[in-house]
Amino acid sequence: MIMLDLKFNRTINKPIEEVWRYVFDDFTNAHKWATGTPSCRKGEPHEDFDRVCDTETGKLTDTLIKVDHENYMFEFSVEGLPFFVRSVVSTWKLSKISDVQTEIVLGPRIEVTPGIGTIAQIPMKIIFKKLYPGLLDDLAIYIETGQPSPRKQKELNKNT
Repeated sequence: MIMLDLKFNRTINKPIEEVWRYVFDDFTNAHKWATGTPSCRKGEPHEDFDRVCDTETGKLTDTLIKVDHENYMFEFSVEGLPFFVRSVVSTWKLSKISDVQTEIVLGPRIEVTPGIGTIAQIPMKIIFKKLYPGLLDDLAIYIETGQPSPRKQKELNKNT
């Protein structure tokens, strides 16, 4: 089994309860702030997932598998990735720094298949190390200002 276990963090200048509302309560609206995600919606009752997002790389479905409101943490599995990706579990954890600052840590765990997955894990790491800090910037700017980041705004302007 080949596992990529990554961690990305960012400080957001808002209280933990407010950050939680954006990342968890508003889980199905990531398209409002995430560059590369033109649309998201809540899963329908007959569907087997909690959120579906159209992204630059295709349609992804997310299923919540663990939620801990007291400790401001949740995990979800992601489906719709390339065939050599066996599974992805993304953990989002908030920690209170102060009354007005929160640290967010994103920890995707990606299992890839032997063979092509072994080869693909190196470029995947490079892509994720570029992608996640940008997404965290998008999120922080959106939470702190109520507006999409300049990067996301540019994308929105291009699509109108």
